[in-house]
Amino acid sequence: GEEAAEVKTEGTPHHVTARMADLEKRLAGEEAAPMNAEEKKYYQAALESLPEPERTHFASDTEGVMLIVRGFANEKDRMAGTIEAIKMISEWRERNGYYTDFDNPLPGADQFHKWWPEKIHGTDKFGHMLQSLRIEELDTEKIASLADDQIERYQGQRLKAYSHYKLEKTRETGMQRYKHTLIIDLKGIGMGMLAGQKRQTVKKIFHVGSTYFPETMWRIYLVNPPMVFRAVWAVVKNFLHPITVNKIQFCGNYKDATKKMMDESIPMDSIPEWMGGANKGITAFEYIQHFTSKK
Repeated sequence: GEEAAEVKTEGTPHHVTARMADLEKRLAGEEAAPMNAEEKKYYQAALESLPEPERTHFASDTEGVMLIVRGFANEKDRMAGTIEAIKMISEWRERNGYYTDFDNPLPGADQFHKWWPEKIHGTDKFGHMLQSLRIEELDTEKIASLADDQIERYQGQRLKAYSHYKLEKTRETGMQRYKHTLIIDLKGIGMGMLAGQKRQTVKKIFHVGSTYFPETMWRIYLVNPPMVFRAVWAVVKNFLHPITVNKIQFCGNYKDATKKMMDESIPMDSIPEWMGGANKGITAFEYIQHFTSKK
């Protein structure tokens, strides 16, 4: 299920750090493992629940089906939860042209990526892709001018590109990795983004990932969190599952964040340049163009 281990923080007792490192290793091992016999049973049932041509389309994405099977493993009624999820995700994919997303450039996508840029960087010690997002580079007002279906289409294409990138890495290294780490630079966030239309827009973009791309997040590093953000988090985290809480790391300034990541065995050449690392990164849009321009 949705698990990732806590990392070492200042003042964490050594035995807790060691236990978390063991948990992290186990989770990375489970991620790398092929489907077992029980998972295959849910995999088959999930595909069989879909009508044609949806079934054939989804069957072409074996990893996508497996992520649903693993993402819903802790449901009270696992079979019902898995089938309900694949039907909902499959309908969304058909509605948003998911299977033909790389056939041609999407009209207006260049503007979307200009208003909400994201970058792909290096990998952590387990081989998880690092992705970054900087709040001060976002133009949430312009994004808010887009229709909901446009936001879903553009963000869906970007998340499909990340899935594809991780699959390419898996083939290169022979180590299955479908989760990634997100680094968010909160510098310049301001209260305005946490209220009203801007908040709704941010929510819409993150909703696409959390709803239609299950089981893909390894860890989130929050860099430059303002004090108000920490105060809100102190309250909110009490309502979240401990495993979810452990995925989220507060890092202080760029120097603190770089040190924390290096302590986590993320090499300097994987860490974004903008925070003091040596990885320039490529934009998600550049990576998408790599496919659409071949057509």
